[in-house]
Amino acid sequence: MKKLMILSAAALAIFLAMPQLAEATTTQNNITLTQEKAVKYTEIPAANLPAPVAAALAKDYAGYAIDMAFLGDDGTFKVAISKDAVKTVLRFTSKGELIK
Repeated sequence: MKKLMILSAAALAIFLAMPQLAEATTTQNNITLTQEKAVKYTEIPAANLPAPVAAALAKDYAGYAIDMAFLGDDGTFKVAISKDAVKTVLRFTSKGELIK
């Protein structure tokens, strides 16, 4: 008799828990990681910057001095510029487009 009561209680508990299990939802976060290739830069004279890069610098950063220029192994250019106490490093494509 004791076993019958325990089995009945267990069956009732399982029966009552089933609707809760049916309503439960699981949320899963899908995270995608991308790793960019490390670009190696080599210093070049500022005079060797492509004309589109020099034109973009003259247009958008007039009054800034070019401190250093670098060519990346992926064809991009990194340019360190300064004006007064403000120093900035910019990256450009060979077409003079600013890379953000």
